[in-house]
Amino acid sequence: MMKQKKFNWEIWLENSKELENSFNFYLDKEMIKLEKETSYLSKSHLKKAEYNFKFINFLEENESFYDWIIIGCYYTIYHCALALITRKGYSSKNHLATLCTLIKFYYGPLNREDINLVSRSSLEKEEVSYFVYAKEKRETASYGISEEFNKNEAIDLRKKTIQFLNKTREILE
Repeated sequence: MMKQKKFNWEIWLENSKELENSFNFYLDKEMIKLEKETSYLSKSHLKKAEYNFKFINFLEENESFYDWIIIGCYYTIYHCALALITRKGYSSKNHLATLCTLIKFYYGPLNREDINLVSRSSLEKEEVSYFVYAKEKRETASYGISEEFNKNEAIDLRKKTIQFLNKTREILE
């Protein structure tokens, strides 16, 4: 089996021409689409992110189900990203297209660490080569059979998730 080469999305942070070319490619391929209901959808994605975060808090207060805390963080981050790009008039169902759009419109208010968090929290199951950090943790938590899940990793990801959720709220205000 031939190993697929991982795309280095960080080039978009350094090279605006590469960013623009990729953004136009995703538009042409309809991986990014123009969105008409931007205010409603942006608020809806933010509301869903906040709902997911309430679930994370509930689980942490009960000191249980750390696997589901990671899964909740994963979806909170994803809906924050969608809220941000929808506010700019676009929608996406593709991991790299979402990252590209975030970088195009939000690199500045979002720093490299924020964008890396979104990258690590990918939702695209077909992009098997991008199983890193939060996605790996989410999948391990979802499909793993281990009885004990790493509490420290769940709590660390939760802290990063709340920072990203708060930054998303600030940007959207």
